[in-house]
Amino acid sequence: MMMRDADEDPIARALDYPYPREPHAVLFDPGSDPHAAEIVDIGPEREQAVAGIGRPLAVRAVAVSVERQVIEIEHAVALIAAGSNGSATQLARKWRQRRGAPPTLIAPAEIGGAVSVYSAHLARYGSVPATMHRPDGPAQGPATADLPVLFMPAEELGHMNATESLGVNYVLAAPGGVTATIGAITIDRPLAYVSRRGALALDGNPVLLPQTGGQTTGYRPAGQREMIARVKRHAGDTGQLEDFIARIIADETARKAIVETLPDPRHRWRLDRHEIVADGS
Repeated sequence: MMMRDADEDPIARALDYPYPREPHAVLFDPGSDPHAAEIVDIGPEREQAVAGIGRPLAVRAVAVSVERQVIEIEHAVALIAAGSNGSATQLARKWRQRRGAPPTLIAPAEIGGAVSVYSAHLARYGSVPATMHRPDGPAQGPATADLPVLFMPAEELGHMNATESLGVNYVLAAPGGVTATIGAITIDRPLAYVSRRGALALDGNPVLLPQTGGQTTGYRPAGQREMIARVKRHAGDTGQLEDFIARIIADETARKAIVETLPDPRHRWRLDRHEIVADGS
């Protein structure tokens, strides 16, 4: 069964980020448990007006097979999941009050032009979250990543945006030079959440999320426990890690004060205005 916030240990939730992700396609249905899925078809791109977005977005019809039943998502936007959005566990939290909403496909993809790194902020639930990031210095090779792409009903994008602190921590972008390949289909400029605060680089370089690729950038991966410990040392906290997590969950003022010390302008993705789809304004 899908876990609800009231059932969770908040310390475990912080440390478990970015939560379990499947190596195969999954249909996330807010009203039931996730289902293994087989992609039947990803249709051609077309434009559609989306509520709350100031310009038309690229959408596609997507068909998947679940337990021999074909399910269609008529108007799906393609959204890269840099971190926890690629986990049905996290989507269940975000959609726990919207169990009647239509399903979203979570599909493994090869990403070109950007990688998943930790963002220079702390989530309200105590984790160091992820962001898509384009390397801005000398790299050993092209920036590529192995990340899920959400094929989400366009009507649900506004709800997802509301969970992402647009204008505070993130903007929704369609960055040029970024692609997502799912099987034989390559999507140009998929949507992605990009941190307004940039990549966390307390040791000089951004840090990759484990098992998401990106090593050709020269960045190194680290797990969530290590990243929280780095922020804890940066904040001058000498206590227990679990006590630090509990404090930043419970004390919004303390959390925000720490966050203000984390960004480094050298590691911010400077998107052009035309690449930003929504910024919370």
